[in-house]
Amino acid sequence: MSRFKQQVESIAARLLKRVGVPASEMPETLKKTGRGMILFSILLVVPLLLASHVPLAVTIVLQLGYAALMCTGVILALDDGKKAR
Repeated sequence: MSRFKQQVESIAARLLKRVGVPASEMPETLKKTGRGMILFSILLVVPLLLASHVPLAVTIVLQLGYAALMCTGVILALDDGKKAR
C-alpha cells in the first residue's frame, strides 16, 4: 500500500511541478488537490442519484471514476505521519 501511495504522490507532484508550484508549497498543495478530488468525486455520483434510467456503460464509467478519484483524493489529502505526543 505504501508503494502505491508513493507512486500516486510522485505522479501528482510531477503534474504540479509542470504547472509551476514551488517545492516549498508542494505538501500543502497536494493536500488541497486531494480534498478537491474528493469533492469532485461526489459530483460523479449525482447523475446516478438524479437519473433513474442511465445506461449500464455510463453507470460503470461514473462508478469507476468515483472510486478512482475518491481513493487518490484520500491518499493525497490524509497524512499518515506519526503525531508526537
